[in-house]
Amino acid sequence: MKKVFLLLLTMALTVATAQAQDTNKKSFEYGVFKHLSVGASASTLGIGIDVATDVTKYIGLRAGVNIMPGVKFSTDMDANLDIPSMGSREYTIDTKGSIGRTTVDVLVDFYPVGGFFITGGFSFGGARIVELTGHSDELKNEISQLPSGGNNAYIEIDKYKLPVDRNGDVKGEIKVNGFRPYFGIGFGSRAVPKHRVAFRMELGLQAHGTPKVMSDGNELDVLTELSESDDDFSKIVDKLKFYPVLKFRLCGRIF
Repeated sequence: MKKVFLLLLTMALTVATAQAQDTNKKSFEYGVFKHLSVGASASTLGIGIDVATDVTKYIGLRAGVNIMPGVKFSTDMDANLDIPSMGSREYTIDTKGSIGRTTVDVLVDFYPVGGFFITGGFSFGGARIVELTGHSDELKNEISQLPSGGNNAYIEIDKYKLPVDRNGDVKGEIKVNGFRPYFGIGFGSRAVPKHRVAFRMELGLQAHGTPKVMSDGNELDVLTELSESDDDFSKIVDKLKFYPVLKFRLCGRIF
């Protein structure tokens, strides 16, 4: 009787183990929306949240939003007012700046081997990366007395002239392409982990084109040609065609 009981117990355990293994295999079948994960990330793009699903064993899809909290700063800057027959006068204008944007990612992950992945896709939104505004009552009063209506007033930042309008206001911004291709590599878990919670790291480049310095919707021209020895704002802006991305992602599979 005891031997029969042990035999039945062994058979039951064998069947249970087989069922568990079969269930485990089924729970990780690959396919669109068969499983879904939600991830939270911290990166050079800001704080992000995304959702991911698998297409095949080697291909996965991700879509998410990144929010870079606005960083604000203020400073006094020198403004010039060119007056015909009287030369140039200098004024102080109170300026405020902000850095921050919201972007959306659509990405495809490729998993050639375990623990390593390659990512490609694009990002859109958040074309404006820096904004600058300013106002001067004193300059407003001076401009209002000139026939030119203030067309000769400006703030000079390196080799760019930001015009000051007849109300004593100045507005400027740095913009990049609204649509930005992305390529990256990473290490860690899949975007949809086999376990409930997982972590991974990603490093890549976002191609956003040559940044443009704008004022009231118009691109500003550089005042003078740049030499090879220049190492200034104008030349740095011209070279920043790629944005580096370093991302740490914590994700959880919800089904």
